[in-house]
Amino acid sequence: MAQIGDLIPKAGIYTKQGVVVEKKEDGTVVVDTEPLAVHKYHRYTNTTGLSKGEKDMFNQILDKVYQRPEDVDKINDIQKEIDRLKVDPGNKNIVQYLRNQQAHLVRAAKETPRTYNWDEAQLRV
Repeated sequence: MAQIGDLIPKAGIYTKQGVVVEKKEDGTVVVDTEPLAVHKYHRYTNTTGLSKGEKDMFNQILDKVYQRPEDVDKINDIQKEIDRLKVDPGNKNIVQYLRNQQAHLVRAAKETPRTYNWDEAQLRV
């Protein structure tokens, strides 16, 4: 099921990507191909799969994180947000998307977070 803000790479003969901006009762959706509409929901990565509220929260977090100039600082800030959010199981989707974004930064910067929380039972010592 498509959600508001989901990225649609193409639909039928329409080859421009867009985002779902409205769901109608008859089962159809309105797709907006305006680049600013796409950017509203997908500023940093494809957030299809998150609810509109989760997309908004994800983007707000990364808007704040990406104000930092250094990738290492961004990695550490994302880790702090992951650690803060993962205590609430309702945030599991946002946490997963933040982990994906952090992994992208880790590969680009070739750095890892300075500190992180991990389940002790999953540690190999």
